[in-house]
Formats: sequence, structure tokens, C-alpha cells
Amino acid sequence: MMQQYQRLKAEAGDALLFYRMGDFFELFFDDAKVAASCLDIALTKRGESEGEPIPMCGVPVHAAESYLARLIRAGNRVAIAEQTESPAEARKARGSKALVERAIIRLVTPGTLTEETLLESSAANWLAAIGRAGDEWAIAAADISTGRFELIACGTGELAAELARLSPAETIADAPVPGLRTTVGKGGFDSMAGERSLKTRFGLATLDGIGSPTRAELAAAGGLLAYLDATQKGAGVLLDAPRRVSRSAHMAIDAATRDSLELCRSVSGGVPGSLMGEIDRCQTAAGRRLLASDISAPLTDKAGIEQRLALVAWLHEDALRRERTRSALRAMPDFARALARLTAGRGSPRDLAVLRDGLSAAEALKTELGGEPDRPALLQSLLPLLGGHDALVAKLRAALVEAPPIDASKGGYIAEGYDAALDTLRSAASDGRRAIAALESRYRNATQISSLKIRHNAVLGYHVEVAARHADKLMDPESGFTHRQTLAGVVRFNSPELHEEASRVVEAGAHALAAEAAHAEELTGLAVASALRVVATAEAIARIDVAASNARRAVEGGWCSPHITDEPCLEIEAGRHPVVEAALSDTGERFVANDLRLGPDDRLWLITGPNMGGKSTFLRQAALVAVLAQSGSFVPASNATVGIVDKLFSRVGASDNLARGRSTFMVEMVETAAILSRATPQSLVILDEIGRGTSTYDGLAIAWAVVEAMHDQVQCRTLFATHYHELTRLAGRLDCLSLHNVRAREWKGDLVLLHEVADGAADRSYGIAVAKLAGLPPAVVARAKSVLAKLEAGRDATGGVAAGLDDLPLFAAIAEPEHVADPLAVALDALDPDSLSPREALEALYSLKRIATEHGK
Repeated sequence: MMQQYQRLKAEAGDALLFYRMGDFFELFFDDAKVAASCLDIALTKRGESEGEPIPMCGVPVHAAESYLARLIRAGNRVAIAEQTESPAEARKARGSKALVERAIIRLVTPGTLTEETLLESSAANWLAAIGRAGDEWAIAAADISTGRFELIACGTGELAAELARLSPAETIADAPVPGLRTTVGKGGFDSMAGERSLKTRFGLATLDGIGSPTRAELAAAGGLLAYLDATQKGAGVLLDAPRRVSRSAHMAIDAATRDSLELCRSVSGGVPGSLMGEIDRCQTAAGRRLLASDISAPLTDKAGIEQRLALVAWLHEDALRRERTRSALRAMPDFARALARLTAGRGSPRDLAVLRDGLSAAEALKTELGGEPDRPALLQSLLPLLGGHDALVAKLRAALVEAPPIDASKGGYIAEGYDAALDTLRSAASDGRRAIAALESRYRNATQISSLKIRHNAVLGYHVEVAARHADKLMDPESGFTHRQTLAGVVRFNSPELHEEASRVVEAGAHALAAEAAHAEELTGLAVASALRVVATAEAIARIDVAASNARRAVEGGWCSPHITDEPCLEIEAGRHPVVEAALSDTGERFVANDLRLGPDDRLWLITGPNMGGKSTFLRQAALVAVLAQSGSFVPASNATVGIVDKLFSRVGASDNLARGRSTFMVEMVETAAILSRATPQSLVILDEIGRGTSTYDGLAIAWAVVEAMHDQVQCRTLFATHYHELTRLAGRLDCLSLHNVRAREWKGDLVLLHEVADGAADRSYGIAVAKLAGLPPAVVARAKSVLAKLEAGRDATGGVAAGLDDLPLFAAIAEPEHVADPLAVALDALDPDSLSPREALEALYSLKRIATEHGK
């Protein structure tokens, strides 16, 4: 057995090997150690290898999926080695001690999942393959849980951004790609092989019909298809014909910007708190997956955006229509993924029922929407896709019971009346079971043993069972019973009559199960034959669901339909940040809306003001308005005009990447360099506190140069927030730069943040006031005020940022004693008499007297 195991393990490579032994999948050696640690199960030992005990652990076959899910989430791949014959077949073929043959039937990897329990229902599960031909690069991406297949040609500098858009569960390549996390595929990364694979897979004589892919796209497709063949081991894979996705067809958003804006995941890694989590009102899992795709890849085609907006507006304007549509969608199961399981041979009768119910609900939705007047063009194109499944639905409806059981091995999923022969077999089995029940009653009367029962198990089949104290009555040869088994407390027997009736039940039951399995196979074949039409229906439903979700969210938030233009502008009236606004509403606070007007003559806003004043929120909400508008959604504003953004960049917030040896400042500079090299005049860039991670003079110089480069060279729409007030001087010579600030006021020594964006530069940064709000000790705040006064006096006198200070360390003694802060004055300034209790006032008085004594006062 271990020789067989080692052979299969060599085939599995670095994947953990699930080796089937009866009712368990067993793991051995290092695989067992990894699995036991990951799954928190017992690690045992069995046998020896080279004199050492063999580590071993196992999981039950019936619960394998839940264990697989944990292993896959931990980054492992798992090879499934199944028994390809029964022990009886092995003994018949090769003798009584023959080893059961086993083979790897599947390699389970993160990007090749179809099981419902292993997948996140609201997220696509992409497998991405990177291909190269000369200087050309491309990505082939497939989600085999829904059948979607994309080809994307891109430059080497665009690979990371495209992979960030897809967020693949697994990325493969012919060889490691610097800077990207990839695993080596199973070969096939060759344009010639890729062309042959695509033609064979989709029955094509030429690839002109799918847009004549580039050599790099063909290489990527070849590698992806070879990987699917190698991992699925001949099982079916649901794949639609590949769609070529132009890089220019959607807004380019790099990984740093996605993280900064929290589009589909918040900083904590979950959906709650992200843009996706805030706007999602979808009723179906397919709709949620499409909504995530929309905001991950906003369109750049004006006509396409306006088509989506028109459908949202149509549902937005009529509350009854919108809610009827959402109610119809609520009945829609995730039948695209059910179809994928059926295609892969891992489906069940319950998946067939999901397909039946989903297609029936799609037809009902078509009827619901088809009767509405003035339907927008996008809906007109989607409605035909919702129908056309009458024959398949009728067949499934006639063949299946309303709710098929989870365990198909016991049958019971084919409806009565569908197959007369099957009904006869079931009747025979049922009659036999009634006969056995009658036999049990007769045996009780004949033996006078009231506790006698006829039971069934997998080993003995049907048998008579009595308590041990009654066994002697049945042991008599004249009794007609034959002893089978003695256990603690009970004794089991057989009888000729019981054997005869049991044989009829078992035979009829076995034939009935075989008949049901044949029907299930036939129905699965019909479903798979309709796969392309079913996938199209699922995609149409998802698009309608997204539109209804966007309409519902717009009504809830009082959002407006944006005007889309090709002009490089971004005009927003009373704009809000959807996530921050929702968070504030939970606390009862009001979000302060702000206006923005970026255009050809005013395309760079320099924004100053205090920390916590709302600069970062203002920057992010402008970017999110552009994302939402181009994804086809209404936006959180009273009015908005959005010029198409080809690339979106965000450099907001501090972060580091210590694993790659990058400090916060290094990460900031790398991201800023990427913006300067990749942004175009049609881009939107938001920058916050560039240069703050280094010395004052270095940081100011970098920020100054970046502002000039954004204005003079890149010439795109830019929001630049800064604390360097010196940058405001650039307004005098940069024609398209304007000054703005987030307003704040000091009232009775306290800072009041107004969160309003106003014209002009801020009068100061209010940094010390913010530090006081944050709880900095009073003595430190007082010292900071003293140092600030000295700095400002020196700057006024000499123009130098730090002129006049003899010693920079804040808490060191400076050269002129008369300028040292008076400790007694500092302590007095820190007191708030109105907040002191009598006891605290007395203690404060003693403290002041002690300070005065220590300093000779």
C-alpha cells in the first residue's frame, strides 16, 4: 500500500495527497503533519519507513469538503486519490489479498473550485494565467464556477493592475514573474499550442470570431487550458467562449489605489466598511459578483455607461416597478454555479432542482418586465436571454421531486409518475418492506417475544434481533431460525422467509437506485447541452439585479444620476463619501457635503487645512464618485458631471511594506513615481501629504516638484492635499492651480473642525490644536506652543523655516534662560478650575506650592 501511496504522491508533487482508504481520506508523512496542524486534528502513527514510525492523519469522506475548504484557504493544493475499483472487484481480478487500485482523479487548487461550500458566493473565483510572446504580455482568466473566460493583452507594467482588478484566487505562469505571486503551471504556455487548444475546445476553424487574439493571449490561454486539463483529470469544465477585454475599455486602477479607496475590501480585509459593502443591495449571488466586477472595472465607454444608467433610472423612477423586480429576483438561486458542478460531474439532483427553479424564475422575471412600457435599450437586449428554456424546465419539473434530498445515494429524487417502471420497482420494494413488517409481527406472536425486531445493517442486511435472555428459544433447530451473530445483550438470527422477502426488497431497491441514477445522468446531459444559453441567462439576471440594487441605493441615499461627458472635468455639487456618511448616520451625526469643480482651466486643487478636517475624505469621495458613475451607478451628490477617467490613482494615507524592505516613505515615493509615469491628461489623481515622510526641506522640495510636474507635464485632474503652506506660492505662476482649504476655527482655546471646503489657503495648520484634541499631555502642548512661536518668529525675521532656534530638540534647554517656559506658568495654564472637585483643587494647590518651592519662587 505504501508503495502505491508513494507513486501517487510523486504524481501529486507539492499538493497534499488525500488517499482514500474505506470511509476516510488518509494523509501520511509530511502531508499529515501539515494537515494535522492546519485542521487541528490528531496526528497518529502507522507502520514504519526506514525504521521510523509513519505520521498519519485522516478525515471522513462524507465531511471532506469542509476540511478541503480550510486547507485551500490556508494556501494548500490537494490531490484526491480515489479507489477506482471495489475490494470485491480487486479480489476477483487479482486474488484474495489484492490491493485496491487508486488514481488521482482531481487536483483541488484555489482557482479550480466548483463546490458551493468551498466558494464565496458573492465573489468571482478567477484562475489567471500569464502568457508572453516576445515583448508582449497577456492574461487569460477563467472562473470555472460560472463559465466566464477573458483574454487581456497588456504591457509588463500593467500586469499588476490587471491582476488587482481580477483579484484571482490563483495565478499561474510558465516561470516565476518578478514582483508577482505566481505558481508554475502545467505547460502549454505556447501561442501555437494555445491556438490549437482554443480551436479544439470551442470547435472553431478560425479564431477571427473571438477577435483574433495576440500571440501573448494565445500563450496565456494555452497555459490556462493545460492547467485545467491537468487538474480536472478529464472532468468537464464550464467555459464560455473567451472574450477579449481591451485594457482601454475600463478605468485602470492599480492595487495601491484599490486598497486606498477600499473598493471591494476594507483595510480589515472584509467587505463591511468597503464601497462594495455600503452600496450592495443585490438580491442574488450572481448580482453581487457582477456589482463587485463593475466597481473593480468601471467603463470608459460613454455609450455603455449611459446604457447602464438608463436602466437604473428606469427602475429608480417607479418604486412599484423596482420592488416588483427585486421581489422576482429574490426567488433566484445561484444556478450558474449549480450548472458548473453538473458540468464537472460533481453535481447532484439538488443542483438540477436549482437549475429548474432558477430558469423558471427567469421566465417569470421576463414576463414581469416584458409588460412594462418604455423599456430602456439595455433591458430590451436582456429580456430575450431570460427565456428559451421551456423544454429543459418542463423536463426537470416533470422528472424531479420538489426538494431533492442532499444524499443522492439513497435515491428518492425522481418524481412519482415520471417513469412507470421505476414506480413498479419502488412499489415492489415498498411492498417487500410491508411484508417484512408483517413478518416481524407474526414472529413476535409465534415466539411470544414482544421485544423481537427485524433490523437492517450494511453487513448482515435484514435480520431478526432479540435480547440475549430470549435467544435460547430461537437457537432450537426446530424453530426455523439460523444463528448469525452474538453481541453483548443481543443475538441476531436469519430465517428462510426473511431471506426471501429481504432479497426482493434489496433487488427492487437496487434496480430503483440504478434507474434513478440513469435519469439523473440523462437530465445532467440535457443541462450541460444547454450550458451556453443558461450562462447567458444567468448573466442577464445579474445585470438586472445590479441595476435594481443601484436604483434602491440611490433612493435610500438621495443620490443623483451623473451626466457623463468626454471632456476632462469633474463637477460635483454637495458630494458625500458613501461609507463615511453611513458610518456617521449610525451615530446620529450629519455628514457635511462639499462641492468640487475641476476643469481644463482649474484642474489642480491645492488643499490645505488641519488634520482631521476632512481633506482625505474629500479626496476619496471625489474618486469614488468617478468610480460609481463610470460603473453605471447613481452617485452621492445633488448634481454631478463626470468626464471619463481613463486611469485613477490615489496616494492617500501612510503604509509600509517591510516584507519587501520598503519604509512608509519609500512606498510613498514608489507610488508617486508610478503616478507620474503612467497618468495621462484624462486621468484623475488624488494625492495627500506627499513628502511628509522625510525631513522638512526634502519633503517640501519633493512636494513642490510633484505639484509642478502634475501641472506642467501630466496635466490631469488632480487633488493635492498638503500641510506645506509654502506650496501656496505656486498659485502665482501655475495657471491651472487653485487654492482651497478645509475650514476650522478655534473657540475658547478649543479647535472646531467644520469639514467644509472653502476657497483660498488655510491660515495655519492647527497641528497643536489637533494634538491637544488627541490627548497630548498639557505640558507637551505648552512646550510645543513655545517652540512654534520661536519658529514663526525666526521665519518672519529671516525667512528660514527653523531660523532663530539654537537647539531643535523640543525638550532640551535652549541657550537663553529667559526663554525657558516657566514651570509654574505651565502648570497653572494646564488647570481647569471648573472641572476640579474640592479635593482635587486642594491637591492642585499643594502641587503648585511644591513647584514654586523647587524653582525658588
